[in-house]
Amino acid sequence: MSTVVVNNANNGGSKSKKRQWIYAKKPQGALYKKRQWVGYTLLLFLFVAPFIKINGEPFLMFNIIERKFSILGSLFYPQDLYIFVFGMLIVMVCVVLFTVVFGRVWCGWTCPQTIFLELIFRRIEYWIEGDWQQQKKLNEGPNTDQKQLKKVLKHSIFLIISFFISNIFLAYIIGSDALIKIISDPLDQHIGGLVSIILFTLVFYAVFAYVREIVCIAICPYGRLQGFFWMIKVSL
Repeated sequence: MSTVVVNNANNGGSKSKKRQWIYAKKPQGALYKKRQWVGYTLLLFLFVAPFIKINGEPFLMFNIIERKFSILGSLFYPQDLYIFVFGMLIVMVCVVLFTVVFGRVWCGWTCPQTIFLELIFRRIEYWIEGDWQQQKKLNEGPNTDQKQLKKVLKHSIFLIISFFISNIFLAYIIGSDALIKIISDPLDQHIGGLVSIILFTLVFYAVFAYVREIVCIAICPYGRLQGFFWMIKVSL
């Protein structure tokens, strides 16, 4: 990743187990501009893909509830699971081999976690709170009205974006038509859908507002396998 990070130092050198918040330096340069083009193109695809239809079927849909999957407009059912698994294995092998040869290109350029965090949420943070020095000074400073205003504004925007992402995510699961019905019909007719949207919103908000790099360090299996990939690259 091209973003430089700065850790908040321990107070008084104590060995506290409290999380050391990472303040990311605002990236810049020609390589970052190329990364933006790639990231925003992938975001556009992510947002429109569940609403595209081919021969009346969604371009991409992974309906686990009804056990129905649509890839490039072709429907797959549980009895076709072996095809889906085989395709996913091919993708995983390609990602692993690409990583071994070219490094962490996936993590820095195409991972959804990285794209959402670096190209949306952090940019909003830079816009409201400034670069990493200003963010650190604000968090460690007194609890003023200006500080509260910035925090409320930032987290309100985070919640709105998380709500939007949760709707898109749900469209991949139940289909865009079902999502539009949940939005347009009276709320009491789709309590389950409303609860799902709220839960997804809170999850995405927690991930991008608080959890952040912990996803890569402790949750993402691909991130935890980086040491293994490095050993393969060294052996080659």
